[in-house]
Amino acid sequence: MTGSLLLAVLLAACGLAFIRSQERRRLVRIVKASAITGIVCYLLGCLQVVTTIPAHACPDLLEPRPTVHLVRYESGLLPPRAICHWDNGARKDFVSGWIDPLLLTSAAVLTAGLVAALVLSHRRHRNHRNHQEGHAR
Repeated sequence: MTGSLLLAVLLAACGLAFIRSQERRRLVRIVKASAITGIVCYLLGCLQVVTTIPAHACPDLLEPRPTVHLVRYESGLLPPRAICHWDNGARKDFVSGWIDPLLLTSAAVLTAGLVAALVLSHRRHRNHRNHQEGHAR
């Protein structure tokens, strides 16, 4: 668990490294950083899903007559998940717990950045057009 949290902090730090630069390009860098962070995070989650082998990851108890049996193995890539469910209610998730929150955060920052860029572009276009109309009079 500590290793996966360390990896999450390193990924966030790499994303923030893209943001630190010129003031005028900060929004573009935020959009790039959130997109890159989200893509890398998603790929790491998918890697954890495809490398999980249910027969090895989700065994019944190692007894001649196990009292707890595997009920089902659930996996998927959107969102990345690989979960074993046993009949006693226990479950084990093989995708790191920080993957989903970091994916959602990256998607939210990306969406907010794109909306902000669209609004700023619209304002610039409108101000430029108003400026040209003022000179035409």
